[in-house]
Amino acid sequence: MRGAAVQTPAKPLPHPRLLFSREDLSVIKNRITTRDWAQTRFAALLQQARPWLGTEIKLPAKGGQWYHYYSCPKHGARLQTKGPTQHVCPVDQEVLTGYPYDEVVITSDHNRLAGALRTLGLVYQVTGEQPYALKAKEILLAYAAKYESYPLHNIRGEAKVGGGKVGPQTLDESTWLITMVEGADCIWDTLSEAEQKQVKEGLLYPATSVIRQHKMGIHNIQCWKNSAVGLTGLLLGDGALVDEALNADSGFYQQLAKGIMPDGLWYEGAWGYHFYTVSALVHFTEAAYHSGTNLYDQKLKSLFDAPLALAMPDLRLPAFNDSSTVAVPGQAALYEVAYARFKDDRYLRVLAQTKRDSDLALLHGVLDSGSPPAWAAESRNFPASGYAILSAGQGKDATWFCLDYGPHGGGHGHPDKLGFVLYGLGQIIAPDPGTANYGVPIQAGWFRSTLAHNTLTVDEKSQNPAEGKCEAFVAEKDFSAVMADAGPIYDFVTFRRTASLIGEKLLVFIDQISATKEHVFDLAYHNLGQATPPADAQPFDLPQKPGYSYLRDALTRSSERGLQRRFDLGGSKQVLWSMAGGEQGDFIVATGVGVHTEDRVPLVIARRRAKEAVCLWCVALDGASEPQIAPVAVRLADGRIAPGQDIAAARVTTADGIHVLVANPKGAKFSLDGQEFTGKMLHLTPGENGKLQLRHAAM
Repeated sequence: MRGAAVQTPAKPLPHPRLLFSREDLSVIKNRITTRDWAQTRFAALLQQARPWLGTEIKLPAKGGQWYHYYSCPKHGARLQTKGPTQHVCPVDQEVLTGYPYDEVVITSDHNRLAGALRTLGLVYQVTGEQPYALKAKEILLAYAAKYESYPLHNIRGEAKVGGGKVGPQTLDESTWLITMVEGADCIWDTLSEAEQKQVKEGLLYPATSVIRQHKMGIHNIQCWKNSAVGLTGLLLGDGALVDEALNADSGFYQQLAKGIMPDGLWYEGAWGYHFYTVSALVHFTEAAYHSGTNLYDQKLKSLFDAPLALAMPDLRLPAFNDSSTVAVPGQAALYEVAYARFKDDRYLRVLAQTKRDSDLALLHGVLDSGSPPAWAAESRNFPASGYAILSAGQGKDATWFCLDYGPHGGGHGHPDKLGFVLYGLGQIIAPDPGTANYGVPIQAGWFRSTLAHNTLTVDEKSQNPAEGKCEAFVAEKDFSAVMADAGPIYDFVTFRRTASLIGEKLLVFIDQISATKEHVFDLAYHNLGQATPPADAQPFDLPQKPGYSYLRDALTRSSERGLQRRFDLGGSKQVLWSMAGGEQGDFIVATGVGVHTEDRVPLVIARRRAKEAVCLWCVALDGASEPQIAPVAVRLADGRIAPGQDIAAARVTTADGIHVLVANPKGAKFSLDGQEFTGKMLHLTPGENGKLQLRHAAM
């Protein structure tokens, strides 16, 4: 795929032409004088810039190291910087020092200097005051004189392609260079021809050479690299660099064509990386826009639309794969640009929840806007990215459930097929673990283990990377449901999960598991809050395996009668987890890891040693009620009782009535209580005559 070239005419547009155009300056100044939020942001920029005027510019003596090393190796918590050689664990206050922690701070120092150059340049453009330009020039020329003397190094300290000079990766080099180039553009006209040549030959071309030698294919990192090369080309009027950034095999156009799923999500399946990618792209699209070419199309717009479609009622996104929970309002700066370019009033839902205190709001924030549409609960399936959302209720107290059945997510994927996040009562109830910094043991030991997720682990080993599929989906008033197959998560196991949301407060699960021989099946459910263990539970000896070794306070109870476990969220909010009896099994209760090892989250593991298992369970968000769940016998057309892995049914009795849920993946004809039915998923309730009536179905 090859797109249109960005304008690089014989007489290029005047500087500045990356962050904004010369014509935009009057609009920016008008914002500052007419809008409090713009005035506040510019005052903050002034406050950041002024101290630099009296600061001696002293560059770090060497490049820095990987920020993913900046966590306590014992607890997994991110460190706090007390000084350049003092790094404090927030859990036990231990002070760490030396390599690699000191070197991570050096990376921060390089980024701080680049940020200063950009801020000084912005303030100079708005005020026209020369001292800001002179101090920015001092930083720029200092790097132009020193950059090539920095040794090439990667995260292991090796002088190899893929490493950087100021940072340990071409990613770090790219993010730093983008900031430097945006700042340089603001003061470019204040440089003499000799100084411009020095910056080109001593900094910009050498830095782009480091970046261009390393190719990442379709990847968030490559988007940053493309933007760094493209912005450098736009600054210098170098059409070859711009063309490479746009049209190379892994250039901008290929990233959009291959990296964005049809429903608008970035393919890596982690919301942190979704917005990280969008940030990279926007640096380039804005620079191109101000240089004369509009790259904003519907494909790019889908990256802004998808988060709103998949967000929880409080506009947060789940911590799937290598991501933390992401608050969409925290990405408001990007939505300032999106609203300015696309004028979609849905984006105002994001802007309305912020103070509009970003640089992008100052530079591009629309002054007069419409009204954001109200949020409405909607159950939706996203088959391309593999998420099914079941939702009901109003406002921030609505219930929202998201099942992950789709693509693994590449190098940032987790082995968690058919895991889920549950939100309700105004908060996340059943979380996904998310991620730690990659450079500490707990990332592999817990966060990337299957057990840390709300799904199936077999024989105490994590799942294989896999892609599942949705087999049925229903979204109707007061009822929504999804049936999904996990795919080849193990060579010998089939796992199918059917989840139904009845009304606003009750989730019912039918888990069907089958294998070629007997295995240990562990179904884990994590719920925030506090939980009291069963009175008759006995100590459980934890295996020293990924996931399991991070559990604490583990107890077990063997039962044929099922189990109920109540979770107290505080403030009179309670959640009841219930699993039906009927099959002999063990229940393991324990606590797992939250943000770090000392942040504990209760969980329950339903363990079955079998060749086949059917687990019927429910989660009641109205903790005062106690729904009863039990298996229901289903007969095939020839009168035989259906094997559970073929057809399974649960009867749930609540204060409001009885619900019968059926999971029938093959859609075979069956009979229940003497009545014949067909369909993959069915929701039945007793009628006035005692007969079961079909309420909802997926055929």
